[in-house]
Amino acid sequence: MNGVKRMKQIWDLVVVGAGASGLMAAAAALEYTPGLRVLVLEKEKKPGKRLLATGNGRCNLSNRRISPQRYHGDADKIFPVLERFSVKAIEKRFASWGLPCREDDEGRIYPYNLQASAVQELLLHRIQRAGGEIRCCFSVLSCQKAGSEFCLQGEMQGAEEKIDARRVIFACGGLSYPSLGGSERSWGILGKMGHDIAKGFPALVSLKTEKKLAAPLKGARCKGRVTLRLENGKEASSQGEIQFTETGLSGICVFEISRLYGDGKSKAQLICDLMPEYTFGDLLHLLRIRGKDSSLPAGSLLDSILQKQVGREILRRCFGKGMGEKDGFPGEFTEKQLAAIAREIKNFSFPVLGTGGWDAAQVTAGGVRLKQINLETMESKICKGLYLAGEVLNIDGDCGGFNLHWAWSTGCLAGISAARSLKSPSALKTKKN
Repeated sequence: MNGVKRMKQIWDLVVVGAGASGLMAAAAALEYTPGLRVLVLEKEKKPGKRLLATGNGRCNLSNRRISPQRYHGDADKIFPVLERFSVKAIEKRFASWGLPCREDDEGRIYPYNLQASAVQELLLHRIQRAGGEIRCCFSVLSCQKAGSEFCLQGEMQGAEEKIDARRVIFACGGLSYPSLGGSERSWGILGKMGHDIAKGFPALVSLKTEKKLAAPLKGARCKGRVTLRLENGKEASSQGEIQFTETGLSGICVFEISRLYGDGKSKAQLICDLMPEYTFGDLLHLLRIRGKDSSLPAGSLLDSILQKQVGREILRRCFGKGMGEKDGFPGEFTEKQLAAIAREIKNFSFPVLGTGGWDAAQVTAGGVRLKQINLETMESKICKGLYLAGEVLNIDGDCGGFNLHWAWSTGCLAGISAARSLKSPSALKTKKN
């Protein structure tokens, strides 16, 4: 109608990213303030896509052993958040929404039906039932603040879009799993807004080695202790199932120490102790006993001790190609040769040439430094009204539900804080204008 001035549409809260922390932020905000106008923006075709892949599709929600010691980056600052949003608090919140949980023998917590889809669907239902909107295929290109309002410019299916909001939560994740939405674009936006960002690198990731060393072991698995040792003397160790791939070594125990490798500027060795329960002397004694069996070929010396593929490779490393199929008997090994085999079992080493990269990394190390975040609210100290949650922050956790716990905790805190701020007198005055 001519002469009639149209009012600009302003959202109370816009959440950038429909992953774990973003969906939790939106759901928590809507629960705290029913009727809040909340919009969630997601650049992928479907919300919660990465959430469906967590815990091998079972969604490892949290871990009974949550503590700052299980986190890295700015971990010395996060105790107040973890204290406020404890494991019991997160379990209680999900239970109040109708999602029971269960715990395994190692303290890992899952949805009771062991399906990640149950968590995703619950969060989506909570948001949509409360009147929130989720807009997919929307890429945020910039975020600017003018006065008390934000303007987010983006692109949706090739068309430019502009969205105005009173509060914004960036919960857009990190750089890992680009096929599931990982991107550095949001880091760039936050950097332009004045945030200090710790350089990102892959964490909880497989490690690569020389192809000639990896190829013979492809597909083998065995229990053991792995140590990642840098040339400067720093090292990290973990114990569990070691998985050998065509490019290197994988498995949870490898993931847990991979962070030490960082950006890969330091030379490193990955050392496997394939029988950590045995001392060198005990192992040598075991090999002597095994060597007395005159009914087996020498190449079978380790067949009853180690996974066969791994055992044959150890013999080849000690004595050259073809040793795994050598004729003769174990008793033909000299004491010096048996000692060499024992040393190799205790120090099965691989030079580290790199990581599996962003496509294989379960999480991102790096992000916005916590010194710029008010950890009582998750609000940016650089930009009032802007909140951050989840993997976009300089915190990454160990394997076993620690990273999702951080996502739920910071997402919930950011959502509640943003909603509460909109109830303040200044925010109410803005809403009337």
